[in-house]
Amino acid sequence: MKKVFLLLPIVSMLFACNSPSTNNSGGYKPGREYGDDNYYALFMYNYPRVIDESANGYQEKYDNALFLKTEIQVGESIPEPETDPERAKYDFQGWFRETACVNPWNFEMDTARGSTYLYAKWGVAEGEEYVEPEYTYPERIIEDMDFRITGILNRPVSETHNVNLTAGGINRLKASPSDVKFAINYEHREGVSLTSATYNTETKMIHVEVSSGAVIDDVRVNDITNSLNLKTLFPGQQYIDGYETKAKNYEAVPYELGNFHVALGGSSSMENWSTSTEDLAPIASFNHGIGGTTVENWTNSLLERLITPYRPKLVVYYVGVNNIINASDKGDVCGNKLVALFDKTHEQLPDAKILYILINKLPGYANKQSDFDVANAKALAYESSHEYLKCVDAGVGLLKENGLPHYGYFKPDGLHMSRYGYVIWGAAVKNAIIEMLGR
Repeated sequence: MKKVFLLLPIVSMLFACNSPSTNNSGGYKPGREYGDDNYYALFMYNYPRVIDESANGYQEKYDNALFLKTEIQVGESIPEPETDPERAKYDFQGWFRETACVNPWNFEMDTARGSTYLYAKWGVAEGEEYVEPEYTYPERIIEDMDFRITGILNRPVSETHNVNLTAGGINRLKASPSDVKFAINYEHREGVSLTSATYNTETKMIHVEVSSGAVIDDVRVNDITNSLNLKTLFPGQQYIDGYETKAKNYEAVPYELGNFHVALGGSSSMENWSTSTEDLAPIASFNHGIGGTTVENWTNSLLERLITPYRPKLVVYYVGVNNIINASDKGDVCGNKLVALFDKTHEQLPDAKILYILINKLPGYANKQSDFDVANAKALAYESSHEYLKCVDAGVGLLKENGLPHYGYFKPDGLHMSRYGYVIWGAAVKNAIIEMLGR
């Protein structure tokens, strides 16, 4: 009986001693695979070689990833896979005997001489790419006056015409002071439109003009970043100095993206997704993940500093792991904190959607799995009654057939994902984002 195993990773350390030969046998080697009594065809994704330098100085080398493993019989033909592998921005062009893809495998004529490696060939994809849908904020029509400013970068304007912003938002205003229309939240009478908005960097005043000629009071900008300093809000918390430094580094970047883009926030699995911008393209996104942070770090500080000022149309979170592993929160406590984060995100960004990535099953933390499950269940319960939130189980693709996480998709710490883990996890996140943006 033929046995098929899907999406198992193979790193160089696992098969360096059994690398395929360069003859036309398709990677023939004597003996049987992995010490059992069977022979296999191993269909490899054949991605470029990658070397990750981890924080502790170890190098992790990833030569390939396994698309399909199927049992075969020596002297017989190898059955061609029923489905083709997929790779973003590339077309699959067939199975070959070697990584250089010089000699194609003929599934009708060629026979196996032993366990056999076959490698996917890739060509640059042609045709139309995904196009991010047009998005505009809902109009808010009023009748009692021509125009009313309700907020700046989604922070409310007071009756005394003041607005409290953090450094990230203020730097956005400074980046294009002659045109800050992107920053204005407003209501207007039918037929009246916003014609200009400028920011005076010396007086810290925003001046708005509208098509009707009505005089609109200027708004003064106050910097409240220091009140949201992580070291002030969470005194004594381990590594908080490093979190604050990273937050300030993000805030110092005067993004030119404008609004209506995707914001990524959360802890180390988000920060370590170093290829997120490329992986999510052509969706315009930015990644403000900070390793080690907890849910309350985001709710009480980082949301307002690193997410809200950029007025995203979609916020993606992966956070909660550190609450359970490092802060020893039980699953229900972590879940309640997630609900508070979802509530506050919606309060500050009422026109945005939220995507929560459920906590992965982690090979190094099986003893915490019950708490991960409870926290995830709280998020799923919230999703069922709040249409602006969607949960995605991006980690399901990192599991073996028995439902346990596969170590090959994780770094040696059993917590953080390897490069191939991100290939699968990131693709699931992108698909979920596209689905939400299309709603």
